[in-house]
Amino acid sequence: MHVKTFEAVNMKQALQLVRDEMGPRAVIVSSRSLRKDGGLFGLLGRKVLEVTAAVDEPAQGEPVAVKGPLAPELPSPRSRGTGVYHDIWAVKQAVDPLLDEIREIREKVTSLDERVTEEPSEARSDLAQIRTLLATMVGSGSLVPDVDGPAVQRLFYFLVGRGIDDPLARSLVQRIVSRVDPGALADLDRLKLNLAAEMRNDLGRAERGCLPARVQIFAGPTGIGKTTTVAKLAARAARSAPDGVLVITTDVHRVAAVEQMIRYGELLSVPVEVAISPTDLSRIIGQAGNRERIFVDTMGRSPRDLAGLRTLRAFIEAAGECEVMLVTSATTRATDSREILEAYRDLPYSRLVLTKLDETRVYGELYNCVVRSGRPIACVTTGQSVPEHLESLDIPGILRKILHG
Repeated sequence: MHVKTFEAVNMKQALQLVRDEMGPRAVIVSSRSLRKDGGLFGLLGRKVLEVTAAVDEPAQGEPVAVKGPLAPELPSPRSRGTGVYHDIWAVKQAVDPLLDEIREIREKVTSLDERVTEEPSEARSDLAQIRTLLATMVGSGSLVPDVDGPAVQRLFYFLVGRGIDDPLARSLVQRIVSRVDPGALADLDRLKLNLAAEMRNDLGRAERGCLPARVQIFAGPTGIGKTTTVAKLAARAARSAPDGVLVITTDVHRVAAVEQMIRYGELLSVPVEVAISPTDLSRIIGQAGNRERIFVDTMGRSPRDLAGLRTLRAFIEAAGECEVMLVTSATTRATDSREILEAYRDLPYSRLVLTKLDETRVYGELYNCVVRSGRPIACVTTGQSVPEHLESLDIPGILRKILHG
């Protein structure tokens, strides 16, 4: 007798492999489903069907016969056509072992239920160890995003695809795995429900911003739309206090920056002043005693421009009592965003403004910035029009953007 084991994606493919290599007389001895190269608990493996087949090697001239109780039921070669009966018989040989395995699994599940009933503390301990090991695997970097993998991997894939920074995504998955019921670990929808709760808690821990100060200074890297954002906010403030708004720009080095802000001021009927130095800024604010709201636009500073950041701090200190708003773009890559937040960490900013939400369909940077900075979002911009395309965004709004786009 010749015995051989085959691996296939499904039973149809397995039967074809057996027939091609061992001929139509081969029979299925056993079959089982398993994961190959599975890593921890087989979470990372691919699912395959393992089939063992056997065939007798008859002596030369010996007629081929099928032994056992099925032999009397075999039709004659003329009546069974082109091997159809052998296909049915082979399928039966494959299904019977699977039915046996299902019965064994049912017996084991029943036994496990009895054990959980009789020894709940030991079972809970085992489940806690499994959750701990899964959480450790996520945190160690062993888990990779996989749209076709187990639920935990698909959750990680979902977060990364939504723009959540890799370390923050791992932290979320790790916490969810360690807290959910064991039955939820294989259910992506239930994991997502827990995900929303975890993200809501993270966003809620950001320090709440105070009421807008009389003087607001807008700082941030280059090219992210600070000037347009300042114009939007000034225009809205001027609606309620036409004579109570002043805009100051310190961006005197960028080509046409001053002219751009003056042009905005003319369109909005808002006065614009230029401060070349921190001393100028202090003087202008001191002379604007009748202005209820003062918006200060600053020159964009690269996170690597340490001298420029020191100059920015000098302007902030010269302004006296003020609120600093950090402006960044929703289109910024997570790695660059980390660098920006680290560079501006020592500046006393209290809230965030995220721009260019209209230029992306991935909104994970909303979560990344709030969690990494510990500051809430004051507003977001969704276009270039002034004063339109300026929106406030609370925690439910942030979650809707990230989780549902």
